[in-house]
Amino acid sequence: MQPRLKKIIPESRVAWTPRLKEYERALHGGDAEAANRVIDELPVRDLALADIYKNLITPAMHDIGDSWCSGKIGVSQEHLASQIVLSQLDRLRSLYTSEARRSSYRVLISCIEGERHFIAARMFADLCLEQGWVVDFLGPDTPVSEILQMIKQRRPQLIALSVTMAEGVEAARRLLADLSALNLPLKVILAGQAVSAEKSWPLVESSVIMATDLKEGIAQAMRFQRADRPRTVLREYLLELGQRVRELRTKKGWTQEQLAEAARVTRVCIVAVEGGKQNVSMDIVVRMANALGIRPEGLLNQHES
Repeated sequence: MQPRLKKIIPESRVAWTPRLKEYERALHGGDAEAANRVIDELPVRDLALADIYKNLITPAMHDIGDSWCSGKIGVSQEHLASQIVLSQLDRLRSLYTSEARRSSYRVLISCIEGERHFIAARMFADLCLEQGWVVDFLGPDTPVSEILQMIKQRRPQLIALSVTMAEGVEAARRLLADLSALNLPLKVILAGQAVSAEKSWPLVESSVIMATDLKEGIAQAMRFQRADRPRTVLREYLLELGQRVRELRTKKGWTQEQLAEAARVTRVCIVAVEGGKQNVSMDIVVRMANALGIRPEGLLNQHES
């Protein structure tokens, strides 16, 4: 279920400071129930997911990290707080994302080799899912060679890398160099404290950018997505539609005659559609989609079936 049933409340109208202090106390105390209450008392249906992540969860996790670095809490407390947050990300993700809305735009998100802090990357993945994109989330400490292999297999349009530790900078450099050598048509977003601290990234024109926070990362991802969206050419549209109809028909084991009968059109119409020669009306598209058991937009999206 999508939570945007009402007008979105501007983040400035929410009293974040007292909620954040209460949330931080709950995490420091390892109190999952108290942390859940803070989330439950938010006007979730009227808030953007990015605002919850930006104003509550991100600063709270920074506080936990600072407390661990300074020795105020131990590693077990830091791990417990992280697990509480991860369980709440799962809950929020179920409210703000829907598998039924996936587009063909694919984003691959990973923490670079040696990078074990992955909650920020997980939040970015959730915000991408909220946009309706297909997301491949690889998680923490993924070797450069494995990221490259997944890129070759999954063919994403966008890659987002989390680099928070200085030790990960060199691995990120190697990955960017390998990607440049592959000469693939993809974009890269770099994010994390180590990214902001490093001044000499080998940025390639506009294909690689740095994001300072989650909202900026999503804004840049949306800009890339709009730039990558191809212009529709009628001939290509008809050929793609015909190929998709043929794939779905053969998957069901139907002949053209059987599809024609189920869609209540002539066999000549099906032959023309599958050959990319029929300028199809919406009525025909809906009839074929119903016959094939798929939504009309699924006839042009290979990720839906």
